[in-house]
Amino acid sequence: MHVLSFLIQSGLYAFTSAVILSRFVPRLRYLLQYGKTLQSITPAAYNSPAKKSLIDSALDAILKPLIITVPKRWFTHFYILGLSMSAASCVMLYLCHTSKVTVPFRCLVYLDDLLAKRLAWFLAVDHAMFVNVVDVNVSYTRAMAATIIVTLQCSRRLFECIFVEKLSKTARMRLGHYIVGHLVYVATTCASWSDALESTLAGGNDNDTVPKIAVLFYLLAAFAQYTAHDQLARLKKYSPPPSTILFKYLICPHYLAEVAIYLAVAWICGFTSANVSVLVWTAVNLGASAEQSRKFYVEKFGESAVQGKWNLIPFVF
Repeated sequence: MHVLSFLIQSGLYAFTSAVILSRFVPRLRYLLQYGKTLQSITPAAYNSPAKKSLIDSALDAILKPLIITVPKRWFTHFYILGLSMSAASCVMLYLCHTSKVTVPFRCLVYLDDLLAKRLAWFLAVDHAMFVNVVDVNVSYTRAMAATIIVTLQCSRRLFECIFVEKLSKTARMRLGHYIVGHLVYVATTCASWSDALESTLAGGNDNDTVPKIAVLFYLLAAFAQYTAHDQLARLKKYSPPPSTILFKYLICPHYLAEVAIYLAVAWICGFTSANVSVLVWTAVNLGASAEQSRKFYVEKFGESAVQGKWNLIPFVF
C-alpha cells in the first residue's frame, strides 16, 4: 500500500464530495462561487427559520470562516507552488533513480510498509497477500514523464497568469478555495510519482515506454487551453463568451482542456488510483464552475448568450 497514494485519494475524494454536496444543497451552493460568479451571499442569506436549531447554529458557525474572501489573482500562488514542487520532484526522481540521493523515497517506502501492516492487521488478512492485492507500481520512465508534464502545465499557467490573462484587482474568491487549491496542487504533483517508489529506487533501465498518443493528447489540450485563455483575455471585462470555434459549442472549453490534460497524465501513469482521483476532482470541480459560469452569462446577457452550448463536455454536460 502506497501511503502517499492513499492520502491523495482520501483528500481529493473528500474535496470532490464537498463540491457535490455544495452543488445539491442550496444552503451551501454559495461556496462554489468565485471571481465573476461570486456574490455577497452568506449562510444567513438563505431563508432559515428565525429560531435556529442547534444543528443550524453549529453549521453556521462552521461555515462562517468560509465567507472570508481573498483576491482572485492569488490563483497565481497555486502555479508557483505547483511549479516549485513538480520541478523539485523531477530532480528528486532523477537523484533517487541514479542512487545519488535515496533517503526521501526510502522513508516513504518504510511508511508504506508500516501502513500496509496496520491495514492487514485491521482487516485480519495476511500482510503479504494484502500488499500483492493493493500495490501498484508505475515505472520510473512513466512517472518522470508524468511529472514533467505537470511541471510544463504549471509553468505555462503561471506564464499565462503573468503575461496573458487580465487579472482583475477587484475579483475575489473564498478563502476555502485558496486553501484547497494549494492542497490540490500538492496532491496533483505527488500523484504523478506516488506509485513509482520501488521502480525509482531499483535504478537501471526499466525498458518501459511512454504512450506517444497520450503525450500528443496533452500537447493538443495544452494548446487549446492556451488559445482559449488568450481569447478570453482579449474580451472586455464581463463580456459574453467569444464567438470563436473553441467557444462555439462550449461555455468553458478551457475547463475541458484542463480535464483532458489530467486525463493524459493519468493515461501515462496507467490510470493509477491516485491519478484517477486527480482526474475525477478536476472534472467535478470544473464542471461545477462551468455551471456557475453558465448561470452568470444567462443572468447578465440572457439565454441567447449560451444557447446551443454545453457547459463542459459536449453531448454530456
